[in-house]
Amino acid sequence: MGAQCPRCHAENRDIARFCARCGLVLAVGLDGTRRAGRIRHPQGVAVPDGYASCAEAADLHYRWESSLGGEALLGTEGINIFVFNSGYPLREVVFSVHGEGRDARELFAVERTVEELPQGEEIALEIPSYELPAPLGGLKVSLVSAEFRADS
Repeated sequence: MGAQCPRCHAENRDIARFCARCGLVLAVGLDGTRRAGRIRHPQGVAVPDGYASCAEAADLHYRWESSLGGEALLGTEGINIFVFNSGYPLREVVFSVHGEGRDARELFAVERTVEELPQGEEIALEIPSYELPAPLGGLKVSLVSAEFRADS
């Protein structure tokens, strides 16, 4: 059985390091699967200042702020997380968001799904105030799964 390219869906030999049709590097994850989002775009878009890298994603970056805008005033108001895609256009993107309190203990862990995440665009994920049991001290965003958009 061959390795399917996550971008163009062409069948390749199991030992292939690059897709025979589109040339994409066929990177293999720790679990032996090939996944979109973990392959760096060869001509990525510049990431705006103030963004951190998402875990498990080559070209996804995030920043967060109070839902009121700017820094948190109380620490328990909702938050907005802005995710910027500097790489391949993605669809069916699933993020894992982990919030820590000011004492570094985990406050919450949620997943959010986004239907489309085009290259060079930013999307917003919201964590409402009722999901924040205490003032937020830190935040980590990681990619759970994604697919390359069919037209990419």
